[in-house]
Amino acid sequence: MQPAVSDLATVTTLRQSLPTSEQFLNASDKIATFPAAPPEPVRQAAPLAPQRDWPSALALIEETSEAIRISNLRYAQLEDRLQQTIGQAAVNMRELESQIATANEMLWRSEERARQAEARALEAEGWLARLHDAVTTSFSPANRPQPRD
Repeated sequence: MQPAVSDLATVTTLRQSLPTSEQFLNASDKIATFPAAPPEPVRQAAPLAPQRDWPSALALIEETSEAIRISNLRYAQLEDRLQQTIGQAAVNMRELESQIATANEMLWRSEERARQAEARALEAEGWLARLHDAVTTSFSPANRPQPRD
């Protein structure tokens, strides 16, 4: 704000320093003269506006509204089809989840049976080893009774 105040003070001081009569002397030198405007040409009658083809415009509007109606009908059909597809996908997904759960249960049972079979096989191998040892030790030549002559 300071610069604006100082500018206003400067202008006011300068105006007061000029004598009043000098301000308006030779004022006619400062008026600009402009050439006279040429006269307006005589306007001819404007051609009549073309007639509007209202029946064609109405037919175009009717065709457009019919196209919009058909588009809306198609949209509704597609929306219904989408909802049916979503419902069918949900049913399929539940069936697949059930099948996966059943397969997981069967896998768990199979793994459990495999563990049990492995334990029985290890136990059977142990018994076979003992039986082998018993047979080889019992029927070895050192343990045979001497024949009687």
